[in-house]
Amino acid sequence: MMIFEVWEDEDGTTLSTVENIIELKNKGLLSKSAKLLYKIEANNYEEAMVEHHNKMGWERYKPMEEE
Repeated sequence: MMIFEVWEDEDGTTLSTVENIIELKNKGLLSKSAKLLYKIEANNYEEAMVEHHNKMGWERYKPMEEE
């Protein structure tokens, strides 16, 4: 099981692993004013995106098809 975090800033929302969020902040790619919305436990990114879309009230998440 992996932990994902969803952060919101002026550019929208960002969903990523905890480790990657730290990296984004260190590189300045996630603003210092960003706010943590919630955490998601999922087996992979696609499961996390399904839950994220549900929580945000968005249409069902559709993964990109493999080419």
